[in-house]
Formats: sequence, structure tokens, C-alpha cells
Amino acid sequence: MRLVACFSFVCLSIPALALRLPGTVFTQEAEIVQRPKHHDVSGARHTVEASEGTSGPPLPVVIWHGLGDSAAAQGLKDVADLINEVNPGTYVHIISLVGGHNGPQDDRQASFFGNVTQQIDFVCEQLAQDDILSTAPAIDAIGFSQGGQFLRGYVERCGGVAPSVRSLITFGAQHNGIAEFQKCASPTDWVCQGANALLKSSTVWSDFIQNRLVPAQYYRDINDYENYLEHSNFLADVNNERKNKNATYAENLSALEKFVMVIFSEDKTVIPKESGWFAEFSPKGKKLVELRDRAIYKEDWIGLKKLDQKNGLVFEEIEGEHMRLKDTDLRRLFGKYLGPVTNRTLASHATLGTTKPEL
Repeated sequence: MRLVACFSFVCLSIPALALRLPGTVFTQEAEIVQRPKHHDVSGARHTVEASEGTSGPPLPVVIWHGLGDSAAAQGLKDVADLINEVNPGTYVHIISLVGGHNGPQDDRQASFFGNVTQQIDFVCEQLAQDDILSTAPAIDAIGFSQGGQFLRGYVERCGGVAPSVRSLITFGAQHNGIAEFQKCASPTDWVCQGANALLKSSTVWSDFIQNRLVPAQYYRDINDYENYLEHSNFLADVNNERKNKNATYAENLSALEKFVMVIFSEDKTVIPKESGWFAEFSPKGKKLVELRDRAIYKEDWIGLKKLDQKNGLVFEEIEGEHMRLKDTDLRRLFGKYLGPVTNRTLASHATLGTTKPEL
């Protein structure tokens, strides 16, 4: 097997796995929103449906960026501005895994290197210590690419000790992991090349890699499933795939009002693109197994079935390539799933449980 490092993109091709870094990942992730310089803001003021009993200011919004991006990226600032155009007065917090004197390059590097479990613990503490987020009745959350599954991990693991989430929206996330990695965009991208070299020097299932290389921690090979179950530092746990299930994960995720999973119609990076909907290829074949046909749903390992039964599970497909977002799509989604608190929010987020993962 040819070992090379990876990105936050899903390529689930079932034959023998060649691990490679994505060709355009940094360009794609760092330019999250390709928005026109002059855009029409008329009709941008959306509200949550009145039948839900909305009141007060919009809930705060938390954003977790993707691989190769940083919290200081202009694309993320544009997203924050658009959220406020749609729902004026929204407090937006963009997650950074570094602080103090550290800059964007350090945050970008942390999207490649680090222990995802420790990173989620850090985010739990970060959000719990924010004066606005910690006093809100709930928050809304937006995850771009790998930030999507990390925010889902936050929802499952941090209930009861950090701000609870009302609506979780993920764009091009790899909820079912990755089974193939793509190449770096440039030979002079030293962060990417460093990740590449690290994976080439070892095996994806080594403790060294699973504790240090971020994309390796959501690597998943259905044809090497036992190794995945035994060694995965992140994904096997948050997907509750091991024999001993963490009931708290299902309890916390099913407490969401909406879990909106967005995929891209022309996504050539995420294969299959429906992995953002928890789909997978069958072993030794190319047949796509959709979420509702999988045990994770039928046995409700993480609360997806319960969410679906209360109309809280939303499958969205928008036009375009991976992470190429349009104002019109963002306005519609932000207007529909973000905004003021509802009476249902106040009732459903009163108490949530928390259980530390056993890895």
C-alpha cells in the first residue's frame, strides 16, 4: 500500500487503498465562499417559522473551519457577515485551536496535526468560557468539511458541560470517514508535505499517527474494519461503531432540532459525495449503501433514527463543486435554520448528558 497523507475530503473507493493528499484542498478550503463582489441583499431578512414561537435575538452561531483553513480566513469572515445580513445581530464565534500570540498559520497547522479528541475537549472549554455562548439558551453550529464531523463530535461529547446546539449544519463533511487520500496541491506547501511525509513514514493505524495526524483519525476502510475499530482515535468512537455503545452520544445528537447535512452535486473530491449523508460503499464493491439501510441508523447508534422520526434529519444537495458555496444557497439555509430562539429550543435543551469517550 502506498502511504501518503490526507485531507478532510472523503474518497471512499473500496479497492486497495492508496493514501494520498488532495490536489486542490488548500485552495478549496481556504476559499470557502466564492461570493460576487456586489450582491443583492434585498429579501435577505428571513426568520424562523412563526409557528415555532420565536422570540428574542438570534441564537449565537459557532463555525468550525476545514482542513488547511484558519479562523482568520477572509472566506469565514464573509460567512459571518452573511449570517448577520440574514439574521441581524447574530453573535458569530469562529473556532480557533490556537490562541494568544499564535497566528493563522498555527491554526492552519492545527487542522493537520493534533489529537482530535483533545481538540474537541479544548473547544468544549473554549465555548463554555465564552460569556455570550455560555449564557445563551442554545447555539447554532456550522461545520465546513472536516469541521462538520468535529462539531458533531462536540454535540455528542460536550452536552451538559458546554453550550448545547439547536441546529447543526455541515457542508461537505466526512461523517462516514475517508478511505483514500489525495495529493498536495503544491510541492512548496510545506504543511501539507509534512503531513504527507509523516504518514509515509508509518502506518495509518499506528498510535503515533492516530494521535498526531488529524485526517488519519477519520480514516475508515470497510475492508480493514477490525483494524479501524481497534485503532481509530476519533471516528469509530463518535459513530459508536464499537461493541460497547455510548448511549450519551445518541441522547445528545437526537436532542438537536435540526441536523442539516449538505453535499455538493458536482463534488469530485468526496467519493461518494453521499458520505456527507453517512452513506458508504459495500465491502469489495461499488454499491452505495445509504444511511437508512445501515446498522448505524437501524439500531440508532448515535440518534440519527430518532432525529429522523421527529423530522430533524435534513438531507440537502446544492449545486457546485466541493466547498464552492453561493450566496443564494447560504441565505436560504441560514434563514431557515438559524435565527431567534424558539419555545421548543428552550424545552429540549434544558438538560443534556456528557460521557468521556473510551478510546
